[in-house]
Amino acid sequence: MRPAEQLAAERARGHRQLAGQLRLAHGLAALRQARRKELRAERRLVTAWRRAAELRDTAELRDTAELRDAAEPANWYVPR
Repeated sequence: MRPAEQLAAERARGHRQLAGQLRLAHGLAALRQARRKELRAERRLVTAWRRAAELRDTAELRDTAELRDAAEPANWYVPR
């Protein structure tokens, strides 16, 4: 190979290696971004589960109180 052709071949090889490294770097960046989104979504889901459990507990307490109140006789009624 002549020196100019050899130099061009080395440059092309270097550009291909750089392109491959950039592809890997972009791929890793995309994976990190996807992982951050996944973690954020998981945190939101856990928060929603906790909130749903709180609401469910509150509703159960209210229902229990309503049943208890309905079972008790009205204390304002006095028979003659």
